[in-house]
Amino acid sequence: MKKGLVILVFLGVVLAAFVYMSPVTPEVTTPEAEEETHHTEDTQEISPEQQVDEALRQLTNGEIPPMQGILKIRDVADKYPGNVKANFTLGTLSMQTGQYDKAIERFQTVLEKQPENGQVWKLLAQAHLGAGDTTQAKQSFDKALDLVDETTANAFREELKELKN
Repeated sequence: MKKGLVILVFLGVVLAAFVYMSPVTPEVTTPEAEEETHHTEDTQEISPEQQVDEALRQLTNGEIPPMQGILKIRDVADKYPGNVKANFTLGTLSMQTGQYDKAIERFQTVLEKQPENGQVWKLLAQAHLGAGDTTQAKQSFDKALDLVDETTANAFREELKELKN
């Protein structure tokens, strides 16, 4: 039994000596290394669509206040005025807050890039309706119906019936 204890102590001492003498190179962070890391992160451009997606993700998860998320998306729209995703998102957010004139502007910007998008024409019709312009609402709604398949057109008509009630 003494022999086993001596061997165990001996192995413990050898292991401790090995760990103590093994070379350890800590990661040294110099200001230059930090600057290079930040520089690398700054140069990685993400697309405007990814910026909008990230702002929406942060909004959805409650990571940022609503106005901060909207401002991030608006920054994208300001930098890239014709960006479909940013303008579409801002248009739908404007609809939710009753800012129909702003929604109309945003949806018209989207339609400059995607004139065959029936869903956007329908949203534009709803924005015109919200703004009180029934003539423009009807024209936009008719355009939407012309561009979508029959199933979607029927769904649009059902929505219109609900709006009338």
